[in-house]
Amino acid sequence: MGLQHLPPPIEIATETKRGVIDGLKKVIEAFQAKGIVDASVTYQNVIHDPEVLYSFIQSYRANSAEVADLVVNKEGEPVTDFEAPLVCGVSLEQVQQLLVKTCARFFFEQDTKEEVGTVTKTVTKTRFFIFKKTEQVEKKTGGGFDERKVRELSRFMAFDWQLPLLTAYGQLNSAQLLELGEDIINLQTAESIQEFGQFDQATIRKVKGVVGNDFGLILSIRPAAIGGINTWSKDMYEYYRRVLGDRAFEFFARDKTFFMVCASLDKPLIKIYGDVLCTIHAANLEEMQRLNIDKADVLINGMRSAFGDRLPAILAKPAFARDILRKLVESLIHLTQEKAQLLTSAQLTCKAIAPQVFEWLSKQPPGDA
Repeated sequence: MGLQHLPPPIEIATETKRGVIDGLKKVIEAFQAKGIVDASVTYQNVIHDPEVLYSFIQSYRANSAEVADLVVNKEGEPVTDFEAPLVCGVSLEQVQQLLVKTCARFFFEQDTKEEVGTVTKTVTKTRFFIFKKTEQVEKKTGGGFDERKVRELSRFMAFDWQLPLLTAYGQLNSAQLLELGEDIINLQTAESIQEFGQFDQATIRKVKGVVGNDFGLILSIRPAAIGGINTWSKDMYEYYRRVLGDRAFEFFARDKTFFMVCASLDKPLIKIYGDVLCTIHAANLEEMQRLNIDKADVLINGMRSAFGDRLPAILAKPAFARDILRKLVESLIHLTQEKAQLLTSAQLTCKAIAPQVFEWLSKQPPGDA
């Protein structure tokens, strides 16, 4: 889905809001008359139930032609562009934002509402300044909601695709939301929200300082990269980012034990390995580190040429180090040829064993085992 941006902020006058509501009700009725929307759906359902609102928006997108006479601009012409102003002065995009925000706020209020209970207190009352009476008084407790959290969450709800994610968004705490701000709209799947949710405020704040304008992009591609970036210096982050491009976030999402193996790589070697570092298992990287920089370069190029798009899957298997890679490394260690000759040798060797390697790969268990 890529980076997202909120629509322009809107302040809708009461009269305009009334016009939006009336228009929405007419569209619901028109869709019900044509059998597009279930007859049980009401305006209150639409603004209070995320599933109903999401379904309604999808129905509108698919059937907007059915209500072309209702959704018009000031000239009375049908409006299909979500950013174009309607007769009421706001756009379809802004109407969607209003509906999603209203629905989300109601959902979060219910989601954070405290359970209602009753407590009994002993109260002593004084009458006529002399007589005292002690009695048991029941008092209701709870029922309120987390206003700060609800406010922080709902202000960034604007898109229909966010509606199925409201439960996941609600799992984030206030400290995480404070660091996110508008960038919450770049958490676009339940999995990405869960990945982000594992990090505390201090880690998130530190990483934001390291990555700068990349923060939103990281959230949209792989929030788990926050954990890896947290272990590297700003200089090394920037270097990996230049070498790997957006795949750097795939690299930084890897576990800390793998980074321990990478710690011995200098910048020239990092450049040679390139995106291989996004998938290679630590056992294979350790095996290849027995080679000097020139021989590592020719072996990687040889494997790229011979194994093609199956190379990432091959290098992800730790058994490759023991079963095949070790012999390739040892065959290169003792060669004293010039680099051009080494490259030719590596390409010929890798091409010759490619059928064997592909057969080996087909017999490997799934995952890294």
